[in-house]
Amino acid sequence: MRHILLSCRPEFAALLLILVAVTLTGCMRRYVSIEQLDKMIQEQVPVGSDKQQVKAFIDNLKVDSREILRDKGFHQAPSMGLGSEDAEKVAELGDRIAEYTGVVILKAESDGILTFNNIAIRFYIDKDGRMIGYTVQMHGAV
Repeated sequence: MRHILLSCRPEFAALLLILVAVTLTGCMRRYVSIEQLDKMIQEQVPVGSDKQQVKAFIDNLKVDSREILRDKGFHQAPSMGLGSEDAEKVAELGDRIAEYTGVVILKAESDGILTFNNIAIRFYIDKDGRMIGYTVQMHGAV
């Protein structure tokens, strides 16, 4: 009997290791979802809101105990485009974008050990100071 247990030990250890790895990677803890933030934005600062409402939303945003990085103000949209932002949304809004601002919620999703994902929110403002669109995106982080 003892001989059988000894011969199964490496296979058992490998199976146990695989199960632990699958469990850890499959159990992402989500502190806030893109859908929750999207709903919050639609309710509190819908498209058409003025810059001050957007700024107040950003300043007052709290998500559990997550650290939040906030833009200090509004940035002029560069004439050459916004680079790595949501290309589809930027193309949709085109040259109507006069300014933008945003916020990043750090570690919005985590497995608690190795993987941390941030959520970035970007608000697009027109020349009249009204929000004309926004994006909410999950980004992987270290």
